[in-house]
Amino acid sequence: MATRSDLRTRLQRRLGLGVVSAVEQERLNEALNSGISRALSDGVPGLSHDTFTGSVNGDLTLIGGATITAGSASVHLGVSVGVNPITSNVYPHDILEAVESGTTTKFLIRDVIDNDEVDIGIPAATSIAGEVTSNIIRRAIILPTSGQIISVNRVSSTGKTSRLSREPLYAHRDPFDTGTARFYEQRYSHAQGKSFISLWPAPTSNTEQFTVVQTRFISRLTSDSDTLAFPEEALDAILERARLAYLTWVGTHAATKVALATEAIRDTADSLKNTSSSEQIIVKQ
Repeated sequence: MATRSDLRTRLQRRLGLGVVSAVEQERLNEALNSGISRALSDGVPGLSHDTFTGSVNGDLTLIGGATITAGSASVHLGVSVGVNPITSNVYPHDILEAVESGTTTKFLIRDVIDNDEVDIGIPAATSIAGEVTSNIIRRAIILPTSGQIISVNRVSSTGKTSRLSREPLYAHRDPFDTGTARFYEQRYSHAQGKSFISLWPAPTSNTEQFTVVQTRFISRLTSDSDTLAFPEEALDAILERARLAYLTWVGTHAATKVALATEAIRDTADSLKNTSSSEQIIVKQ
């Protein structure tokens, strides 16, 4: 465990730098953040991912109806008794079902606009006065960070049916399909400001749980007092990646120096992989 100030001092020593200017200090800080990102991307067992369970939010009844005007891609979800799509956890790819006089017209939601509107992307061909029986089928599992998804498994299933496949283009086949989720896609909602998993087909139950394994996202170290809670083996690997990033940016060093820095990163590969793992057993061949 070390603060940004401690890590910057160690990086300075590895680079052989004495007193540095404020601008150079900021470049060292950037190198450290780059080193952290690269080390996490390479994988730190026990530190690089989180495991948790979650469910979709299920159907959302639009008690204020859903009004769509011809030529507009905005859908109004009522006024005085409307549903707030932001607080109701409506996300891209959720299915909007607008019911008028017994006829249901379905749309994929592109994103949330504000507290009473959603965007369906393509302007509607005709006007639709969606009644109070209109609803939104929510298929998103909201994630704590924007870290990459490693796997998604259905809790109530075993074997091959347990693990969902990552299929970003499944929506092209049947965008409004509902039932047992078999595929997923990780996306980001600019309106909600959150990363999420979109499940296909859209689950019909909000009680079914899914186990999600996600790479751990660590925010940039923005203050000298910010702490990186990694063991020494991982810190060494991070510092070597930060050193190479710095040498690359400066670009005035001999090629051999950069090559040796790259070699140092390879030397830390074992330490990075074995960090926080069980004690290694060596078998004589």
